[in-house]
Amino acid sequence: MDQIKIWKMLFVVIKFIVSIFGGFFNGLVVLTIRKNLRRLPSSSYLILSIAFSDFIASVVAIPFSIVIHFVGSWPLRLCHAHAFMVFFLGIVTITHLTCFAVEKYLTITRSLSKLSFFSKKQTLVVVMACWFYSFCFSLAPLLGWARYGLEGSNDTCSIKWDSSLAEDHIYFILVFLACYLLPIVLITSSYFKILRISKRILKATPRVGGIGETMAQALMRKHRRGALYFLNVVAVFLMSWTPYAIISVIVIFKGVNPFPLALSACSVFAKMSFMLNPIMYFAFSHNFRLLIKRTFCICDRLDSNSEGKKR
Repeated sequence: MDQIKIWKMLFVVIKFIVSIFGGFFNGLVVLTIRKNLRRLPSSSYLILSIAFSDFIASVVAIPFSIVIHFVGSWPLRLCHAHAFMVFFLGIVTITHLTCFAVEKYLTITRSLSKLSFFSKKQTLVVVMACWFYSFCFSLAPLLGWARYGLEGSNDTCSIKWDSSLAEDHIYFILVFLACYLLPIVLITSSYFKILRISKRILKATPRVGGIGETMAQALMRKHRRGALYFLNVVAVFLMSWTPYAIISVIVIFKGVNPFPLALSACSVFAKMSFMLNPIMYFAFSHNFRLLIKRTFCICDRLDSNSEGKKR
């Protein structure tokens, strides 16, 4: 077995792991939030939407490329469908993460006493806007503005970054500006302002004293803790996709793909974000772990039933 076949087999193993665990953990997040949606803040709709998007990517989009590895070649329409879904759902995630960062900034600066700046209806509008925004950018290659096709070592499909057409380059520029650089700028500026404002309030509060100031301090700590916990999710997502973004830019400027295996490796690494996002919820949110336990743990229900019988 030559080196390329070994790498391709490794890619399949990684994608299989992402598909299984990504489907399981994202499904668990979706069920947990869905069962507790009424008592959770409106920002939970954003997390629910991200988890649903990652679930679809894990159980539908990624298995396509696993099956094709054993079949041997991509049917054209299936290649386009796979590329569209991965690109579409990837944009969905980064737009949601951006909106979550902006929402946390607005909550801390303009409505500190509320759980969330947006109402549930407003958050649903934001969610639908994110999906529509992502759909528009991912639909363009299917309509002839740029195109989808095989990439790297031909085991995955994506946008053909090596196109030499001027109109395709305009699309590439728009994608990187609107779907990568703009979200990074908004996320970075939002978290920078969150840290700066929260630091100023937490320093000033003890010097003033009083019930109102103590409550403001407690609320600020709570919102900042929630924002920083989600910053880990953002960081993991960007670390997963940035190598792919960098190598895609190199391919665009060169007009050819000088290292197909590296592009495939970065593509597989990027898809790991579909599995890592929900794992970040479990790893960094104690409240979310408790929520899962209360939702699914049979032990708690048995204990409550036994206590009821004793009474």
